[in-house]
Amino acid sequence: MTPDLTEPPVPNRTLNIAGSRTQKLLPIFEKSIPSDLRVLDGAVVEFAQAIDGTTYCGDVEGICLAVSEALANAIIHGNESNPEKTVEISLGVNQNHDLDIILKDSGPGFDSSGIPNPTAQENLLAIHRRGIFLIQQCMAQVDLKFDRGTQVYMRRRRKWLL
Repeated sequence: MTPDLTEPPVPNRTLNIAGSRTQKLLPIFEKSIPSDLRVLDGAVVEFAQAIDGTTYCGDVEGICLAVSEALANAIIHGNESNPEKTVEISLGVNQNHDLDIILKDSGPGFDSSGIPNPTAQENLLAIHRRGIFLIQQCMAQVDLKFDRGTQVYMRRRRKWLL
């Protein structure tokens, strides 16, 4: 009997970020993380290594800052630091060769319009409520969806070595 040398099929994943057509993703990284802040840094390092394993040549530190903030929000606010609950994170490349990142928690969601502007004079010295702002500054596109938990969709436009 000859061994089967065909490559396994790539999972058929799609991502629909508001304002763009549904795009198929080539998955690069997927991980389920317990809602424990002690594992956050290690998960972000693994995520950075996954990006480093591609030919993406952009601001990996900025992307990892956005991922770290989103993971911290999901662990603390979404899953209330309950280690029995997990945060799902995935990274893929879409048809336009952009990096697409999806985080999912099991929290009830929140009203993003109620988040104060951290650049307003009265909020400049506040030590909290900057996570969503930082994520939006680091990524080209950020969308939130509340359906059986919170889903954060982040996109970074392509910058690839040829």
